[in-house]
Amino acid sequence: MKKILVLGYFGYQTNQLDGQTVKTRDLYRLAKEQLTDCDVEYFDTQSLQKSKLLLFKMFFRVMCCKTLFYLPAHNNLKVFFPVIFILSQLFRFKIHYFVVGGWLREYLTHLPIHRFMLSRIRGIHTETKRLKKDLGDYYSFKNVDIFPNFRFFEFTPKSSESEKLRIVFMARVMKQKGLDWIFDLADYISEHNLQDKYSITFFGPETEEEKEYFDNNVAKYDFAEYKGTLQPKEIHETLSKYDVMLLPTHFYTEGLPGSLVDAYISGIPVIVTEWKHSHEFVDDGKSGFIVPFENGKQQMIDRVISLENDRNLLRRMKANALIKRMEFAPPKLEHLIVK
Repeated sequence: MKKILVLGYFGYQTNQLDGQTVKTRDLYRLAKEQLTDCDVEYFDTQSLQKSKLLLFKMFFRVMCCKTLFYLPAHNNLKVFFPVIFILSQLFRFKIHYFVVGGWLREYLTHLPIHRFMLSRIRGIHTETKRLKKDLGDYYSFKNVDIFPNFRFFEFTPKSSESEKLRIVFMARVMKQKGLDWIFDLADYISEHNLQDKYSITFFGPETEEEKEYFDNNVAKYDFAEYKGTLQPKEIHETLSKYDVMLLPTHFYTEGLPGSLVDAYISGIPVIVTEWKHSHEFVDDGKSGFIVPFENGKQQMIDRVISLENDRNLLRRMKANALIKRMEFAPPKLEHLIVK
């Protein structure tokens, strides 16, 4: 049997759940389910934090595979990829690099050796059309295609209405994901005595650096609460109980946020900032709203108010979110092995 190794940060040791770990786990599951004539294994790079001696085990596993499904974050790509590329030339295995996020073009600017090597692997699979185009335009890569972020789902949300507009945030709990704008929205709600018309719920892993900032701000509002981190099996049923997701990210090179996909699967629209790839994934005015990246805070607040005032608009956008979710069904992998 052909041996496939999925190499990436699975986060199993600490059950870390974020865009990187969820996509890595989902790709492994997809390979196990679709490539039944192959021996599919994985190596969790989080284990390297426990013992650097596991580096030898990782490289040995890499050398023994015929196809490598590679999902590196920044440091992994910078430090380990040159070694992995050299091993691929010596041991003749194919590398398929599944990009998580939209940062690769900028990251490679001052890494000519990495660019040379990446141009010679079997495939680079981006989440966005723009990143695919950028890698071709800037670096003349010919081995790039699109392999979108995806989710497994069989969930059908039930219609749910409430007197309040139920707002939800689900991402890493940090300012760079737009928490500051959401707390400014909460200030607006308080200042205009609208507490009975809105609720704001936060889900996601906290960071030690911003825990105090976040906890202190949530405590200011009796209509806001933090409910911890959702496990994958809980996400869609939980999100379907809300009306709109806010993701005013300050990461301009964000790829396709997994929380946005989860919102669509759960049947709720999104309000996002105009990050680099936003128009590929949000149909402005249909599956959600896009507000200016730099100075869109007031427009975000206005969009929230409009959904509370116009429930027919909210119902239409929820219906459009359910249509949009079909774009994120699991794609096929078989063609990658044939290449």
